[in-house]
Amino acid sequence: MNPQSIEAINPLVADMKIQGRNVNIIFQCPISGQQFPARHYQKQDQSIGGQALKSTQRSVMYAIQNTVSQLLRNIFGNGVVGRTAGNVARQTVYATSRNMQNSLSSKEKQQAILAAFQSVSKNFTWDDNRGQWLASQALKDSLSAFDQQRTQFPVQHPYDLQILSRMLVEVAMVDGTITKEENEWLTNMLNPANGTIEAIASRPKLSPAELSEVSAGSVRETILMLAWTLALCDEDFAASEKQLLMFYGQSLQLSAIQIGQIQSKAQQYILENALEYMFAWGGQDQFARQNILQLATKIGLSQREAMEVEARFQRRNA
Repeated sequence: MNPQSIEAINPLVADMKIQGRNVNIIFQCPISGQQFPARHYQKQDQSIGGQALKSTQRSVMYAIQNTVSQLLRNIFGNGVVGRTAGNVARQTVYATSRNMQNSLSSKEKQQAILAAFQSVSKNFTWDDNRGQWLASQALKDSLSAFDQQRTQFPVQHPYDLQILSRMLVEVAMVDGTITKEENEWLTNMLNPANGTIEAIASRPKLSPAELSEVSAGSVRETILMLAWTLALCDEDFAASEKQLLMFYGQSLQLSAIQIGQIQSKAQQYILENALEYMFAWGGQDQFARQNILQLATKIGLSQREAMEVEARFQRRNA
């Protein structure tokens, strides 16, 4: 869903009153209930549109791969605006003013909502996972460690995005080859401005010197975390992939502790997406629990760690 579309902002409207061309709106966070009043004078009509994206999930691992793909497309700016984690309820926002005489057309009302929201938007943050706006503090409280990392320290510099592209391709073809399916998957998520899969694959392997030029600070952790995530959502996480990821971490001048924390965030992210899928389709039953524990073992988490991830997931989504 486009964060700037009327479909994305409508659910925040708790109350709207129209007097002539003056519009008074109260925007409310769907999680915390915190309200932010806004006022706008509508001068002109403007056409606004939006469309929600939907995906069909056929298996837990497919669902995880789809989520990771959309996450990376969003980061690379490759035409996708983030995944919709659940169905966003459509709300009719004009109930409070339907009996009031006003001179605004339907399109003008939509434009007024969008314009009014801009005046209070600094109080909100877009949550890619939920596909909705939340009050910034509420979002911070509800984010996983993975999402806090990528939200607070996003990958934005063109050089960093180029390096990340090369890292992802190198991880995918760590055994020296890349399957047709992997090629299509990577092509779908990476931005061709950073090079095609074939062009990246033909380049020399990333050197410590190239990796050392990545933007300093915690953005390096975000880059490595995304590479870990891509590797873990493969059905066969190989020792050679881990060795390559360790090389990246060391070349990015990250400590062993930092690399371990990054690995943990990626593992938890994969498991949390599996939990979301299993709970949505099968509920919290013994079958779901068994599948979660099996996946946890596969990506290197103990049963105790898996149970802790599950508990934290339930608390954030309660």
